[in-house]
Amino acid sequence: MNNLYLLLALGTGAGVAVMAVFNARLGGLLGGPFWAAAAQFSVALSVVLVVTFATRQPAPTTTGIDGAPWWVWTGGVFSATFIVVSTFLTPRLGVAVTLATIIVGQLSAALVVDHFGLFGGPVVRVSLTRVAGVALLLAGITLMRWR
Repeated sequence: MNNLYLLLALGTGAGVAVMAVFNARLGGLLGGPFWAAAAQFSVALSVVLVVTFATRQPAPTTTGIDGAPWWVWTGGVFSATFIVVSTFLTPRLGVAVTLATIIVGQLSAALVVDHFGLFGGPVVRVSLTRVAGVALLLAGITLMRWR
């Protein structure tokens, strides 16, 4: 595994923590998490389009798109849900508890997706150590909430 990939993932995760605070603040200024999400998606689309054109990416291929399963288009729903929920919860739970809890949800679902190879993903069977990893994250949330 390339360590640069791990650093990229680590930096992206750090950015998500900062983004949660930014979005919570923006939500307060704009009157709610839905307006903050709409604003952030507008900025995100603009950035992606600028980078796409600046790096001269080839036009998207559409071959086979008509045969794609319906669910390939639903990723945006999950993205929007993440932005709205993290924007709403961050001022109430704090960044660490909000993101840790979201991550436990992600990893729990990932174990199921991996185990069954859902949606065409690789099959990676659930093991005791993988379940223990999620359990330890749950314990971490408990420790972060301990007063």
